[in-house]
Amino acid sequence: MLEQKTIAFVGGGQMCEAIFSGVVASGAVAPGRIWITDINAERLAQLERDYGVNTVVNPADNSGAKRVAEQADIVLFALKPQFARPVLEALRGALRPEQLIISIMGGVTLAYLEEFFPDNAVLRVMPNTPMLVRKGIAGVAAGRKAGEAEQALGVELFNLVGRSYLLPENLIDPLTSVSGCSPAFVYMFIEAMADGGVEKGLPRDMAIQLATQAVAGSAEMVLQTGRHPAQLKDSVCSPAGSTITGVHALERGGFRATVMNAVTESCDKMIEVGKKA
Repeated sequence: MLEQKTIAFVGGGQMCEAIFSGVVASGAVAPGRIWITDINAERLAQLERDYGVNTVVNPADNSGAKRVAEQADIVLFALKPQFARPVLEALRGALRPEQLIISIMGGVTLAYLEEFFPDNAVLRVMPNTPMLVRKGIAGVAAGRKAGEAEQALGVELFNLVGRSYLLPENLIDPLTSVSGCSPAFVYMFIEAMADGGVEKGLPRDMAIQLATQAVAGSAEMVLQTGRHPAQLKDSVCSPAGSTITGVHALERGGFRATVMNAVTESCDKMIEVGKKA
């Protein structure tokens, strides 16, 4: 369904790039069918140069947002929540009822979006940055007027850059903290493991590669085997071995509680940010 669709991105940040670059790389949507608007002209020039997409600078009156939105079948809002209201106000009443609205703005609810676009199908989507390499995760929640066709279109779009899940809106913020914020946590874990290797004599580049491949391989084991992570962990821990000694060190440092706190506090912050939209 996407091949003939034109997609407008309102906001040209990192997540916008992760999504559209993966979509373009998939071959499903041609670069000429992608429109992006942002206040940063230099950023837009880079995106146009790198990907061959169409860009329009968005001035203070938000005329750029109007220009790209009016050309699109799908309008995707990729703004920081605190900057959303003026843009949404500018587009209120400017969109055709058949245009699909997708928001990836953290914490911004469907009800809030539907105040501005009561005649449109609206999807609230929470993606993550691994979409840049087409290994992303997205949660998709549907608004009042988003029927099966609109939901299928949203799922199709985000499946091009990873895997997407339809779910009720009350689970979007928890999903965001688990899959949206967690890449940063994983990068920190990889860095910390590499630092430990460096302390024991490994060259830095090698240590990073080893840690990264270990994380990637372990994740693939969970996905492919379907076994609980605890079972896979236990299978590596030989009695009186080095791995269980390392696990003990992690437990002594509050590893699991710290990770759980990172996820739950990220979720709470997402809800808080959404209230400022």
